Amino acid sequence: MTTVGFDALIYAFPAGGMATYQSGLMGALRRRREVEIAFSGGLTGDPALAVLPGLRLSRVGQRHLLFARNMARAMGLKSDVHHLTSFWRAPGLRTKRTVLSIHDMIPERFGAVFEGIKGSHYGKARLAAKADAIVCGSEASRRDVIELLGLPEERVFVTPYGGPAIVAPEACTTFEAKAGRYVLIVGRRGHYKNFLGVLPSLGAALVRHDLTLVCVGGGPFTAEERAALAAAGLSDRAEQVGLSAGELAAAYAHALCLIAPSLAEGFGFPVLEAMAHGAPVLASDIPVQREVGGEAALWWEAQRPEALAAALDRLVDDAVLRTALSEAGRARAALFSWDETARRTEEIYRRVV
Repeated sequence: MTTVGFDALIYAFPAGGMATYQSGLMGALRRRREVEIAFSGGLTGDPALAVLPGLRLSRVGQRHLLFARNMARAMGLKSDVHHLTSFWRAPGLRTKRTVLSIHDMIPERFGAVFEGIKGSHYGKARLAAKADAIVCGSEASRRDVIELLGLPEERVFVTPYGGPAIVAPEACTTFEAKAGRYVLIVGRRGHYKNFLGVLPSLGAALVRHDLTLVCVGGGPFTAEERAALAAAGLSDRAEQVGLSAGELAAAYAHALCLIAPSLAEGFGFPVLEAMAHGAPVLASDIPVQREVGGEAALWWEAQRPEALAAALDRLVDDAVLRTALSEAGRARAALFSWDETARRTEEIYRRVV
């Protein structure tokens, strides 16, 4: 049986798409039992990930210390194929082949526009050049990898990610009390996430319809964001919260909609989560979000924030549309399976071995 190695380096960073991906993939591979998993284990600052076998919760706040400890645990790990999900390779890995997952090429594509992300994936090109196969979560990311890293097409594959676990909404939350009177933005908001770019138009629409804005995750509002919210008339209409899985499910279930305003993404987990819980989705029309949302979202042109306001106006005024998007979203989310992700990834392992 082929042994596939995984390290825990990605778990030293703030929870994001790649940590979700590795957790979902490893769980599905274990269920299928077509390959043997060699996991180095390690430390994580995210309690949601502590349930992984071999992974224990750390209360250490310094990410560099988490990373160093996880690196040490990965040294000398033996496998037929080591699947890298971060852009570092532990010294002394005993592996015959490597597979590298690349979530996106956003720093390379948008680094000249957003200085804060320029060069942030500095180990990517080196590891990609040496990897036996590259795995992407979307065709849009695959095309970017081939173009921007100059890799041959036959070495770059797509394995769409699986859908979120369906969690029962927590009862008696504030979201239930204000059902249909707020919109959601979930995750990080900086740079290419386009939060500041859409606020002026979005703010006018929210005030017009007496709606509030709930931002989940992404950290507290920055001084720049607070100033932009005030300028948009949202000082008393916007809040930032951290939620448990059950609370987030409730937030989705009772929201008027999710707004996904990004200029770029590697996949789009919030879009899929919202659809799985029945929240209508208003998404910027970028290729990767189209791959995820298909015809189950209400699309607006990413470079035209006023188009988002028009889409929100339409959604508020059309109850039939809201119901149709909710039903179509649930059906769309059901198409994404971690078992299918694992099956397609196993084919890549066999190919490189």
